Amino acid sequence: MTRSMDDDFTYFVKILDDNSDRYYLKSSIDERTNTILMQLTNLKVGWIGTLNQNQVRALAKKFPPEEHDTFYSHTQRAFSKGNHSEIDGRTYVFTCKIIEKNRLEFVWKQMVDDLNSLKIIGSAELQERPIEEILVKMMDHAIDEMETLRSTNEQKIFEIQRINGQLNKALETVKQTVDTKEKLEADLYRKNKTEIRKKKIR
Repeated sequence: MTRSMDDDFTYFVKILDDNSDRYYLKSSIDERTNTILMQLTNLKVGWIGTLNQNQVRALAKKFPPEEHDTFYSHTQRAFSKGNHSEIDGRTYVFTCKIIEKNRLEFVWKQMVDDLNSLKIIGSAELQERPIEEILVKMMDHAIDEMETLRSTNEQKIFEIQRINGQLNKALETVKQTVDTKEKLEADLYRKNKTEIRKKKIR
């Protein structure tokens, strides 16, 4: 589930960590301010964290340069598609490790098939928050997305109905034109036939 507003991208996705434990991740990536907000839960505990501008720039600088991909593109793909991106077949691995009682280290990596290894894309320390707080934020996001989709669908349905109305009018006009043409051809045929008969009588 994705929402994009100019340079601000919000994602909500289910992921499995490297222990096959299930988590839900809501993230906002703002390329304009170079910040990343993450909200993570396993439905038992919730965590939240933000990478500020300096932290994001440091991660982007450490990321190995590639021809077409950057720290941002990999992070967006991992956070929007989860463990596997069907578009390009890339696989991402997530590590969720408790480092202190109230803190969790969250790491996202890309599986490099040719080398059979993992390439770290980024990492962040998340702070534990009440599970209710995280779930409310995620549910609010899901409801907002549903409302947006509903509104978009209603607009598309209205547009389809409008186009269908125009199409039906156009088809009716074509039918009337064909009927008129056939009638004129029939009248012309009768007139020609009558003229030919008159000439024969003379």
